[in-house]
Amino acid sequence: MSKERIGLILIGLVGLALLGSGIMKFTQPAEMVEAMGVGPLLTLAVVELLIVAALIIARTRMLGIILAASYIGGIIAFSWLVEGETPIVGIILNSLLYGGAALHRPWVTDGRVGGTAIDQPGPQVQPL
Repeated sequence: MSKERIGLILIGLVGLALLGSGIMKFTQPAEMVEAMGVGPLLTLAVVELLIVAALIIARTRMLGIILAASYIGGIIAFSWLVEGETPIVGIILNSLLYGGAALHRPWVTDGRVGGTAIDQPGPQVQPL
């Protein structure tokens, strides 16, 4: 199995976690919805499902990775700062996501931008 495929599997695991979380937010019991409010709960569910959609589509996968990393970073910050607990699940999900991104697209971690090295001269732009 290639590194790219292993990376895709790791990214898929994070996508499955976000998909499950998004579906659970749509199907919460009435007590939970009343306690948290319908607006924030549905907004979070829609955001999670949009991130999953971006991860599934090949052309938007890198955008999905960036959005998922940001969203999970927010989960980590909320767990740590507001709830006062150690965000083990968020740290594991973000580690899987970063590891998957590094394996799926190696140029993410080796200093290249979009498949080209940073230190190579780019196209020259003429000033106006």
